[in-house]
Amino acid sequence: MQAKDIMVSPPSIDKSAKISNALGIMEKKNTRRLLVTHNNEVVGILTMRNLAKELGTKKRTKPPSSLPVVTAISGNFTFVKPDTKFLVAVKIIKEKGGVLLVSENEKDVLGWITPNELIGAYDFNGQAKDVMFQKTIITINSSERLVHARYLMLEHNVGRIPVMEDGKLIGVISEKDVAVAFQEFKDSVPDNHQEARIKNLLVADVMTRNPITATPSTPAEEIVSLMVHKNVGIIPVMDAGKLVGIITRRSLITSIPTLE
Repeated sequence: MQAKDIMVSPPSIDKSAKISNALGIMEKKNTRRLLVTHNNEVVGILTMRNLAKELGTKKRTKPPSSLPVVTAISGNFTFVKPDTKFLVAVKIIKEKGGVLLVSENEKDVLGWITPNELIGAYDFNGQAKDVMFQKTIITINSSERLVHARYLMLEHNVGRIPVMEDGKLIGVISEKDVAVAFQEFKDSVPDNHQEARIKNLLVADVMTRNPITATPSTPAEEIVSLMVHKNVGIIPVMDAGKLVGIITRRSLITSIPTLE
């Protein structure tokens, strides 16, 4: 299996477009990334994490509708040839993160490969306990401020965090929840009131309640199916009511053996 066999057409946007337009495209396409171009050249990648970071920055007091996409892009991508082998592609993602842009000349993009395409193309065996992260699980309380959730995501480079209350899992908050909440806040609250009122934004206000969970013995293939076909980005693993691990696309990719 090669890169050309699993690549998909990337949703894209021009660097001069507004962030509000980008969020609209992400919602419509059900994606957390956009390829940013200008004059048919690749400029960078726009992710939900970029947006959560940018929209939550104190210096950004203007509404998202007035900010261009270029203010929030990153260069986290790697060009690969169409005939790049699957396990080589996995190794690159493990080492560098981001996405793979499939191209013959590092200019004309034929398609891209995100973690979703990689896990969807691999035949996972085993159970949830074999593919989950279980060390240093980052969690947050539902009563915490949204700005703290954003801080944790950026500090620990995670896109989703389990939400706890009295030691029990009650929800999940994602970088999308954070980005959209900050967009709506900055679009609706006057500049001179934002610093005071942003403290009123709480995790409980924007999180997703009653998330899909797994047990340590849940087949890994069932988890992959949920992530690929239902776009579930995190699955907490519960054992006797206790959070014992989390499964993300990153943890699944980490579990794929590659040649050193």
